[in-house]
Amino acid sequence: MLVVTALGFALTAATTLKNFSDLDITYNAKRLLRKEAAMTKSLNYALHDAVGDTIEAYALSWSVMPRGFAERIVEIAKVHNQAFAVYRLDGSLFVSSTVRSPENEGFSVQVDPEVTIALAQGTSRYVVSLGGGSNMAYWYQRNNDERPVALVAARYAERKLDELGRREFMGNMAAVYFVILLAAALLAWALSRSIARPLKQIGEAMDRGAASDKFELIEFQGSEEISLLVNQYNRMVDRVRTSSEALAHSEREGAWRQMAMQVAHEIKNPLTPMKLGIQQLERAISDDAPDLNERFAKLATVLHGQIDSLSRMATGFSSLAHIPQRAHESVRIADVLADVLALHRRVDVGPVEAPPSDTFVQGDREQLVRLFGNLVINAQQAIGKSEGSVHFEVCSEAEALTVSVVDNGPGVSGALMDRIFEPQFTTRGSGTGLGLAISRAIAEDHGAQIGLNSNTEGGATFWVRWPVNPA
Repeated sequence: MLVVTALGFALTAATTLKNFSDLDITYNAKRLLRKEAAMTKSLNYALHDAVGDTIEAYALSWSVMPRGFAERIVEIAKVHNQAFAVYRLDGSLFVSSTVRSPENEGFSVQVDPEVTIALAQGTSRYVVSLGGGSNMAYWYQRNNDERPVALVAARYAERKLDELGRREFMGNMAAVYFVILLAAALLAWALSRSIARPLKQIGEAMDRGAASDKFELIEFQGSEEISLLVNQYNRMVDRVRTSSEALAHSEREGAWRQMAMQVAHEIKNPLTPMKLGIQQLERAISDDAPDLNERFAKLATVLHGQIDSLSRMATGFSSLAHIPQRAHESVRIADVLADVLALHRRVDVGPVEAPPSDTFVQGDREQLVRLFGNLVINAQQAIGKSEGSVHFEVCSEAEALTVSVVDNGPGVSGALMDRIFEPQFTTRGSGTGLGLAISRAIAEDHGAQIGLNSNTEGGATFWVRWPVNPA
């Protein structure tokens, strides 16, 4: 609105100035015609008085023209307040109204040939601009038979009509437009407030909704256009609430399914080595093995630990809690790997032994056993019934501590490496695809990174890396 008002003022001012300029041009043109007619008439009288009724071009000679003619020229200039000069038809200067040198008043001794040619070709008047608002007009002085007898040049300055009144008019118009501009500014401010207020309310409501996931309805009473926008926003909020409730319900159901699959996987993992340990104990009993008591005690210790872990897991699940939070204690990596070895060692593929290490990390021993147990099980399943081996590697450096589970199985293709830790992703027909996802969750919960290095020609290395000073 303000721009339109200002543009209107500018266009009005430009149009007014253009009209003033056109009026000045018209006024000066008519003024020149009046001057020309009056001077032509006066000059005609002077010529008649000087040479009689017969006026011809040859009369412009001081041998013919009396000396008093020059004084008459000066008198005519004073009467009409207009300096002028009389030239012969060939363009040479005959007499001028100035008492000083004619050149000082702009009258040349010889008229420009362009002027004489133009007049000879029928141009009634030829005007030359001298700059600074001054012009030189040329025309023929004719006798009673309309034959040219002399060339007259008159220098005149352009005038402007009522310059003071023009300035006053422009000032008044500027004052009026200033009042209009001020009124437009106040109106634009009022309109912007009436429009911006509901928009601001919508923006603030959206910000609060984005921060708290609770979008609010807006109450607004005002213009119909803004009310339509507010009503549309309120309908959108209703749809968002409905969709959020449906999504939350779906997420709760999905969380329950995920929880059930995770618990089932965590229960299944220890059951297999427990069953295998019992079968080995039964075989040792039937073979009357000499270290039966030692085997029994070792198996009993492992079974008690796993049963306690399963019991805590079941208790946490039944009470709508998740798998117990990890304990914050200093855990020796060698002890964790020894527990994994006792639970998941296979005679045909290993792992055979846990590497010695005096390195400690902060965490939960049972969860770390579960982490590396899942990695060992994954490596054993990758080898399957083929020949192969699984072993541990521990590398303690200045930057990090890295514990790896290395196998020489078929490896993992590059297309699958990006998805290998995704829940429910598996390359085997059996299994839930949660083992590696759970391992990653445990590693991240312990402030460690987990990754895979694989060679498509054979072999894979799953590593878990703690940063400097993990203990």
